[in-house]
Amino acid sequence: MKQLLKDKRKEQIMNAALNVISVKGYDQSRMDDIVLESDLSKGAIYWYYKSKKDIYLSLVDHWVSEYSSGMFEALDKTQSASGKLKKLFDFFYNQFKTNPITFKVLVEFWRMASLDDSFNKKLQSIYQDFQDYLIGIIDLGIKEGEFKNVNSRITALSILINIEGIHWFTLFDKSGVQAYEYIDTISGFIINGLKKRK
Repeated sequence: MKQLLKDKRKEQIMNAALNVISVKGYDQSRMDDIVLESDLSKGAIYWYYKSKKDIYLSLVDHWVSEYSSGMFEALDKTQSASGKLKKLFDFFYNQFKTNPITFKVLVEFWRMASLDDSFNKKLQSIYQDFQDYLIGIIDLGIKEGEFKNVNSRITALSILINIEGIHWFTLFDKSGVQAYEYIDTISGFIINGLKKRK
């Protein structure tokens, strides 16, 4: 029972912090903003987190957990490497469509990473893990004879960079291109470029 309450409180704080940082950014937000947004007392928040920075560092982990929930399970059920990549691109588009705030917040996380070593190390670790996961998919495609013999690390990095491009749709909504068109076109370029010609 105690653990359930603890988990509920932390979830409450994380959701409040996500809303606050998406509106005010890191620098302009205060503990009082998170207190107000969470409907918890300041003492309750300090019971779990010792500072604003501590909350936002925890928010990075929470963001990754929420953001990737169900993604790896869905990809693991898909047999072909190209199917996994297509499902991955679709997953990110669906996330953008249902909850664009997560992409907007990531831009702020990266800004913090350029200013603070703790944020930098955390994000570098997360991105390295994701890049390694992509490398595994590409290596599978090469091994199964579905993909050309490419440099899987460079290919994984290019996929990562193209997925990151979705962020621009949260910042500049008058680009003249819809997020779905972008994802559909880019994923087609990448997957068709990887496939061996029959």
